[in-house]
Amino acid sequence: MSKLTDNKRAFLFQGVGADYRELLGMLEEGQLHALKDYCYTVNKEIGIDLLGYLFHSQHIECDRMFYDWITIYTCDYLVYHQYVDSGIKPAIMAGYSMGLITAMACGKSISFADGLRMLQTIYEYPKSFAIPCSMGVIVGKTYNEVHDLIARGTSEHDVYMASENNDTCLVVSGIKDSVDRVLRLAEQEGAIKASTINAPYAFHSPYAAEGIDRFVHLVEEISICDGDIPILSVFSQTAIQSASDLKNELIKNMTSPMNWNASILTLGQWGIESFVEVSLEDSLTKISRLINLDAEFLTYKKFMRLKMPSK
Repeated sequence: MSKLTDNKRAFLFQGVGADYRELLGMLEEGQLHALKDYCYTVNKEIGIDLLGYLFHSQHIECDRMFYDWITIYTCDYLVYHQYVDSGIKPAIMAGYSMGLITAMACGKSISFADGLRMLQTIYEYPKSFAIPCSMGVIVGKTYNEVHDLIARGTSEHDVYMASENNDTCLVVSGIKDSVDRVLRLAEQEGAIKASTINAPYAFHSPYAAEGIDRFVHLVEEISICDGDIPILSVFSQTAIQSASDLKNELIKNMTSPMNWNASILTLGQWGIESFVEVSLEDSLTKISRLINLDAEFLTYKKFMRLKMPSK
């Protein structure tokens, strides 16, 4: 563990799309008690029974996608503090999509409760857009190849490039039928993977601007202060920390395309020696390790294994 506390590192916060319910066994008894306390806060702040969903899911009717969003945010907030309490602290943080909100809560620029309110508003505001939208991921094709697939498979402005995860992992976003056509075409032309993402909205595209005024109003209403730790913008690859910059980043995070690939490369150029995934899974580690082969990556699973005393 001593080596883990010495390196200059970046903390990486994932976005939506995961189901953590099968991963709760990774948490120790004390963490499970803490999680249940957070669940009470969630119920108080936004009125959803996260405790019932996580521990008694067979008895609860709920919007599972939204509950998964809140689960990711809550568990990752818990994981962050487990790292910090063990002496593993970030020099800088980076949030993938909705991971920006978790990073801001952990960096104390917003409260845990206000992060919940943000996620609730983000989930609700695009529902006013009548045309079904979706997102998808394509693995095994370059940026130019995916751009060509979009040009050949859709009408103009139906599908946008939402994120360049790495050189051969791209996310697309837009009108659902058109996204589906692009994914089918990618599969037919030899993509390793072409599948939809569990998000019914076209985030990181202009379509996510429909109804965004509700979210903008919330961002202006809540208390946002300078962060304790700088956050790397996945749009401009600059370090941001002031309240005004963070507010702008939150709005940009809805409609602008991300470049995760350039962000990880920039952190490496700044002397970051290791990356820590603040998550119960390892999805960011998988896409980021291919960008910087020389860096060290720590997942929560590996952390818990190293934390356990050897027999």
